[in-house]
Amino acid sequence: MTYLALCVLDLKAAHREDRLSAYMDLAALGLRRVVKSENGPDFKLPATAVMGMFEGRSVDDVRTMIGAKIKNIFDARGLEGEFFVVVSADWACAGESIER
Repeated sequence: MTYLALCVLDLKAAHREDRLSAYMDLAALGLRRVVKSENGPDFKLPATAVMGMFEGRSVDDVRTMIGAKIKNIFDARGLEGEFFVVVSADWACAGESIER
C-alpha cells in the first residue's frame, strides 16, 4: 500500500551547507520540499517540511522506516535537532504560495 509521509525538521546550529546536504539526502530518500500534484500545480512546502510517498505493509512500518532513515541522515551528517514524522494512508492536502 502507498502512504504519505510528512516530516518537519528543526536543525540546531546547522550551517547553510549542512542544511543543503541534509535536504539532498532527504530528497534521495524520497522526501522532497516540492509536492508534485497529479491534478494541478506543484506546491513548495514551508522551509522546514518535506513530503513523500512510500510503499509499505502498514502505516507503522513506514513510520518506523522513515524515522530510522532520517535519524541515520542526522547521525551521518553530525546534525543536531529534532524531526517529527506523520504517515497516513487516507489523506488529502492543499497548499498555496502567496507572494506580494
